[in-house]
Amino acid sequence: MEGIEQLDTVISFQDGGSGLARELQRAASRSQSSRTERNLLTAFRDISSWCDQFSLPKTISDIAKQLYKRSDEEKLLRGKPLEAVIAACIFIACRQAHVPRTFREICNLTHVTKKALGQCYKALEQAFNLTPGASATHASQASSAGPESLVVRYCNHLDLHPKVQSYCADIIVAAREHGIADGRSPVSIAGGAIYFTCYLLGVPKTLKEIGDVAGVSEGTIRLVYRLYYADRMKLVKQKWIDEKKVDMNNLRVDEGPR
Repeated sequence: MEGIEQLDTVISFQDGGSGLARELQRAASRSQSSRTERNLLTAFRDISSWCDQFSLPKTISDIAKQLYKRSDEEKLLRGKPLEAVIAACIFIACRQAHVPRTFREICNLTHVTKKALGQCYKALEQAFNLTPGASATHASQASSAGPESLVVRYCNHLDLHPKVQSYCADIIVAAREHGIADGRSPVSIAGGAIYFTCYLLGVPKTLKEIGDVAGVSEGTIRLVYRLYYADRMKLVKQKWIDEKKVDMNNLRVDEGPR
């Protein structure tokens, strides 16, 4: 980063009346007045601030800064809002560091619209030769923000026992194998699967609680729940039922558990 964030220059006024301080101040002012440098410094500070708010490690902040600096130098996103470019850099950095975040989460963090983020992301994806949803250096190994990875984070926010995560992940895998809720977003699937699993295990969470954490509407979660309920016998292992680890009677056919 060439020390752009870490270093600053302060000129003392104590020059013995020689006028040297004033000349040095003018020189420092000229060197710091570069528009490019000011914009870069502003972007770096915003990236650091947003990553801190999102509790993202410094590694991601550094990657995002490198991506932004490269895009700025190569004029890849000229005319695009600064916030949208930064958001796209953070989004890509998260995937490169294998701690993916969804579009919705990045948009909520940065207050950038999904459309603006998508436009900037696609431009950077092409410029940096990224495969969709992957990193530049580990394209084949990169993890996407799949529902399983989201379930872990959402369950932690909901203060749910690790066993809920385990059962929920198995249910999501079974749903995928049977083509249940195909085409739904990972966020919707994660929210609906948690709702379904919580009631199956007798540790219910409300639609609002899950919706607030996942950032999706109650109706979306309810819709996924209904799809899961319709094929519940394909999703719930008979072993769980036989060992009385789950109770199918907790589930409801109507709008969902009450």
